[in-house]
Amino acid sequence: MDLTRDALDADLHVTDTRDPTELGEWLSARIDGYATAVMAGGDGTLGVAYNVAADRDGLSLGYIPAGFGNATAHLLRMPREPEAQAEVIRAGETRPVDLVAVDGRLALFAGAGWDALVAGRYAAAGAKRLPGWAAAVTRSVPDLWRRRDVEIRADGWTVHRGPMELMVVSTTPFYGRGLRVNPGARPDSGKLSLRVYPGPAPRLWIEAGRWALGMRPHARRIAATRVELRTRDGSDIPVQADGDLLGGRPAWAFEIRPRAVRLIGRWG
Repeated sequence: MDLTRDALDADLHVTDTRDPTELGEWLSARIDGYATAVMAGGDGTLGVAYNVAADRDGLSLGYIPAGFGNATAHLLRMPREPEAQAEVIRAGETRPVDLVAVDGRLALFAGAGWDALVAGRYAAAGAKRLPGWAAAVTRSVPDLWRRRDVEIRADGWTVHRGPMELMVVSTTPFYGRGLRVNPGARPDSGKLSLRVYPGPAPRLWIEAGRWALGMRPHARRIAATRVELRTRDGSDIPVQADGDLLGGRPAWAFEIRPRAVRLIGRWG
């Protein structure tokens, strides 16, 4: 971060919080007057910045990956070396990026079902990087045998009705650690990319292996501007956005927000 600050001759503002509301209020109080804001943190930190920056014309966002998943770093093709990261930010190549609006909250990616459970448990245990993530996954394995019965509609058409392990809606192909959970998703297409992973558990494990190997999953990609999800029995289903658990309820809506923010990256 110091290298980027020196490269831009920038002001430095620091806070230590994991509460998205608190971070959003802190950022809103400081961001006016800047043409560029560089966030150091994880995907959730940058996700908060989307929601602050979206209402401010002429503002570009940069990103220094400092979280565990860092899915956005793969989309932006951010290098690992601090010197190279600083150079990308200094070059300032920006692009307008489409985002997902999850009942109003903006994000690059959102997930419903099993991965949201993992995200919530990871955060609740203190977000302790790889050990914490492994523990959250282990604790959530029994939930793979408790698939929710759901109906999913894309632009008014029913595209899935029945059991589901997880659903992904995004404008990026990447999840944490660079897993290609939603290949074909693009941040400049004006469409959401939807994938439904119905399970059961052994089938999801096969799909996870394909993510890790960079292979296209068997689940088909559906392009849409609006996705609606509801449980057929009225039970709650959890949803996460950019890795942050939003909560659980019986119905959710996801809409495209075209060209919502400008991001700095290696776009060539």
